[in-house]
Amino acid sequence: MKKYITIMIVALTYTFALCNACMAKDTVKPKTVSKVDSVAMLIQRADSGNAVAQNLLGYWYYVGKNVKKDYQKAANWWAKAAKQENAHGVGNLAMCYQLGHGIKADSVMAMKLYLKAIELGNKDIIPKHERAIAKDRGNLFSTRLLYHCYERGIGVKADPKKAEKLYEVLAEKGDADRQFNLALDYINKQQYEKAIPWLKRAMQKGHVGATFYMGKLTFQGTGVAQDKKQGIAWMEKAAETQFPGACLELGKIYLKGDGVEANAPKGAEYLKQTAGVSSEAGWLLGLCYLKGEGVAQDYHFAAQWIAEYVGSHKKEFNQLFEDGNKDEAFSQYLWGLKHYYIYKDYDKAVESFSKVSKAKHQEGTMMTALCLAQKEYRKHHAKKAFKLMEKAAKAVPAAQYHLAMMYGKGEGVKRDQQKSLELLQKAADGGVAEAQCALGDKYMAGDIVARDYVKAAKLYLAAESQRQLSEKAAKGLAECYKKHVLALPDLDNANARVEKLNKHKSNSRLADLLKIMEK
Repeated sequence: MKKYITIMIVALTYTFALCNACMAKDTVKPKTVSKVDSVAMLIQRADSGNAVAQNLLGYWYYVGKNVKKDYQKAANWWAKAAKQENAHGVGNLAMCYQLGHGIKADSVMAMKLYLKAIELGNKDIIPKHERAIAKDRGNLFSTRLLYHCYERGIGVKADPKKAEKLYEVLAEKGDADRQFNLALDYINKQQYEKAIPWLKRAMQKGHVGATFYMGKLTFQGTGVAQDKKQGIAWMEKAAETQFPGACLELGKIYLKGDGVEANAPKGAEYLKQTAGVSSEAGWLLGLCYLKGEGVAQDYHFAAQWIAEYVGSHKKEFNQLFEDGNKDEAFSQYLWGLKHYYIYKDYDKAVESFSKVSKAKHQEGTMMTALCLAQKEYRKHHAKKAFKLMEKAAKAVPAAQYHLAMMYGKGEGVKRDQQKSLELLQKAADGGVAEAQCALGDKYMAGDIVARDYVKAAKLYLAAESQRQLSEKAAKGLAECYKKHVLALPDLDNANARVEKLNKHKSNSRLADLLKIMEK
């Protein structure tokens, strides 16, 4: 630890001399300034926003010069200097994060700040970390920092060969990320036998990605003796953190019963965990809802997931309507949606949806009710629409959401906000994204329910995981990130999340699905 302190103190010497000289010009001769006056003047200049003074004051508190040593005050003053992009202030704050002095240790933040300080012109950092490595080849932090610098050309001329050597040192010395990346390089080159040792080393350090790949290769018998049981065990370990690749592979394995007893509900559950980020998982989940495999058959959810990823599965989509594969009721359901949403031809929509209802799929009843609820429909009948929706809601979660809206607005039934809330909760629990967004909005606003940002955040995240976040819900979720609600993931990246969420536009893929139907 002493070596890091020495490194940073030496790096500051030139800046401190300049600061003292600058202060002397504005006040009196150095010899006539007492210790107390010197501290008071420096604090005054630092309080006024002088970044150089803030940096120097941070140093005084750090080493105990003229003031009582206080790491926390040192970190606070360096943070103020860093906020003004003072190169040395940023570098010193990085040191605090690296060593855990005056602030909670955070190597990721320390790395980020060191790189920023170098980009701002702090020329002392690179040579001092190079000397640190020369004294201690096991210094992984300094090695990692210099790797980034030489690999990207930050503060030095980019040097791929030097970066590669540093990369190999990181892997050899036990950096799990580098071991994993080195293994991936070998996997991409199909040199699996060389990848296995690096995967094992990274896996021993708890690297999730390495655990998954080791499991997958072991399951397949690629580069290592095949052992499906052990492979599944390792992939399940990785899936505990919802690692996308692991969830996808396990979903397929349990649906097929490959190397394990078939368990469709378990397979579908794994697919749900990664459907929002994996095209293949989302498509397969849509097929599960279409066929009722591992989940209750539900045309609403089937259309939602199939529509979301139809762009990358057009061939498979067309195969759904070939002889031998065709689900006539689902086909009629999609044609009904096309007439309802695209053509606004409610007569033809009802004709298609009636066929779906006759095939004992209550999604047809739900959509018939929505047609009758449209005021512009010549056969508009609010009470009949309500009765049909009430019937559909016994079996279809999406119908529970629409029924909640009817109770909330008093359409076809006496307005009942409490009943609306109960149905909205039931639909949200059933996985209906529209209900999750609407209920989240209520918790954000304290509408009928007590305001609860944690519940709102969880509901919004559930809808986002289905790629069905409404624009209003996105703004609500952004507000939760601004408030740093503890239920949220990725709070360290809250500002970036807020910026992205505020730009979010609802983008239902259902229209794309219906256009393909026309072709």
